[in-house]
Amino acid sequence: MTSNSKQSEIRVSVDSDFLKGLQERLGLSKSTDVTRVALSLLNWASDEAVHNRMILSTTQDGKDIHRLVMPELSNIKQKQ
Repeated sequence: MTSNSKQSEIRVSVDSDFLKGLQERLGLSKSTDVTRVALSLLNWASDEAVHNRMILSTTQDGKDIHRLVMPELSNIKQKQ
């Protein structure tokens, strides 16, 4: 980032064990890295919603399909 770019500081209270578990699972050493990764994922998911796409997960063999459902993503207006 450039030195004159605008930045916002985010403060969130999160259960310490939950955050530590995420850090360990993701191999991250800082809570700020967890936040960066989480916001990147949310940015991608919201862009998919803008383009009226569903986010799905499956087992490796393509079975047992689950759809990501988040009211926040459902509220996004799609591009026409």
